[in-house]
Amino acid sequence: MASIIVNRGLLRLGQQSFKSTNYNVNRHIQTMSFDDSATAFTAAATGLGSPTNEFDAAFDVTPTETGQTIICTTTIPTGSGNFTIRRIAEHDDTAANVTGASATLVGGVDAQNLTKTVDFALAATKNYTFTSI
Repeated sequence: MASIIVNRGLLRLGQQSFKSTNYNVNRHIQTMSFDDSATAFTAAATGLGSPTNEFDAAFDVTPTETGQTIICTTTIPTGSGNFTIRRIAEHDDTAANVTGASATLVGGVDAQNLTKTVDFALAATKNYTFTSI
């Protein structure tokens, strides 16, 4: 399993934090996606590519903070996302604008093997911890 904040995501975090040239109040990290692609995320990735199945939704609630960690949760309801989830990612646009081809990817975790069925809802919680290197 690899977890990465892609180059585009690093830039977005800086733009939003400092309200720099390309700051956009509407393009904050707000959506989580789940897909079945076995392709690993790379630093140069800007989107999901072409997964066969993909589900995305806005965070359930406003992300919370603990120390330098931002915690975000998205729930897949029983009738959605019923496939083997291989990647979970965050995006800086509304769920309506997140597609395999959209340049909205901020970061994600790949090499998962979570089989979601209609028998249950699935809540995924991701933590972003900011540290100085």
